[in-house]
Amino acid sequence: MIQQAVDNEWLSEVIIWISCWNKGHTSTNPFTWDERKILVNKTVKEIKNCKCNQIFLIPDFWDNDGMISYIFENLPEFDYIISWDAWILKLMKNEWKKIAKFDSIWVVRWTTIRELIARNLMWRLEDYFSQEVVSYLKEIWASERLKKCFQKDMKNPSLAVDIVVFTKNGQIVLIKRKNPPYWVALPWWFVDIWETLIEAAERETMEEISVCVKIQKDDYLWYWDDPDRDPRAHVISHAFMGKITSWEPKAADDAKELIMLDPKDIDSVKFAFPDHKEMVLKALFMNR
Repeated sequence: MIQQAVDNEWLSEVIIWISCWNKGHTSTNPFTWDERKILVNKTVKEIKNCKCNQIFLIPDFWDNDGMISYIFENLPEFDYIISWDAWILKLMKNEWKKIAKFDSIWVVRWTTIRELIARNLMWRLEDYFSQEVVSYLKEIWASERLKKCFQKDMKNPSLAVDIVVFTKNGQIVLIKRKNPPYWVALPWWFVDIWETLIEAAERETMEEISVCVKIQKDDYLWYWDDPDRDPRAHVISHAFMGKITSWEPKAADDAKELIMLDPKDIDSVKFAFPDHKEMVLKALFMNR
């Protein structure tokens, strides 16, 4: 994101602010203000023709007015805002600040970074950060710290459902995702509290592709639990198959658009989650 800001020739200077929910070491925020500032400085050093000369730390605020007042009283005047945080963007838009667009396909989520650090997959971090940044994370024992934070906070894998939906003519309904990871996926989402797996699967098909699908226990495909199956976090998914019983599917929720896949063309699909292809193949085998 910093690189994209710097690449905008019409920007004369980039001001970075670091918000921090707390100063303690937790699974949500494992670094102190000072550590985060050091990490940003090391990142900025790697950027050519960098226009980032000022870095500001924003303390905890639990109300919008407090945060807005602090920003405008303590930061230099600015015209544009670049952020991945929807809450910050909304606040700044309400203050008549212009939102500078950036290519979000290159943005890696903070949840993904936390997972990689906690699992000590430092070599994976080198895809996103400089060697100097990765070396600093090792120096402050970030992996050991975050692993303890996860254990203390009882952070467990998330539970989700995936659904292989067949149309009346045997096609499979896939979605093009609005949000990262991009590319193509099956309809899926997390299981809500007090909800069974089947209830979650039926709800998600209605929310994401706008159709009613009746799912039985015999429609269960299997579970997929590889910690790396979702690049953002450890998600365990239970997969089902179902057939459309009413209406025509249409994109909704996280779906940018729908793809009606002829099963014979499955090898041409680039899935956002590689095991979705395994789920489709298992459904095709069971649906013979």
